[in-house]
Amino acid sequence: MSFIINYSSGIAIVLALISFVSIAFEKRITSFLISLTTVLFGSFIFFYAFYKMTGFDVLDVYIKGLMIIGEGLILLVVMSIVIVTQESKKKTG
Repeated sequence: MSFIINYSSGIAIVLALISFVSIAFEKRITSFLISLTTVLFGSFIFFYAFYKMTGFDVLDVYIKGLMIIGEGLILLVVMSIVIVTQESKKKTG
């Protein structure tokens, strides 16, 4: 578990990159699922720290979890905007 907590920021960045690559290849459902996975990953880290950890390390893991949740929510918004613009271009063009 310490591996996941130590490299959680890197894992979240890799998930974001995979989400952008999937939207570039027009795999919309995959991009949404990866964005939701990012939010769930952040929630998992946050609640794991809440229930299992003690001491000053908890604050660091809380902040990491909240940042990853925020990143996932931003990904959801960006992906929905990209999909709406793609669909509007298809209807007009």
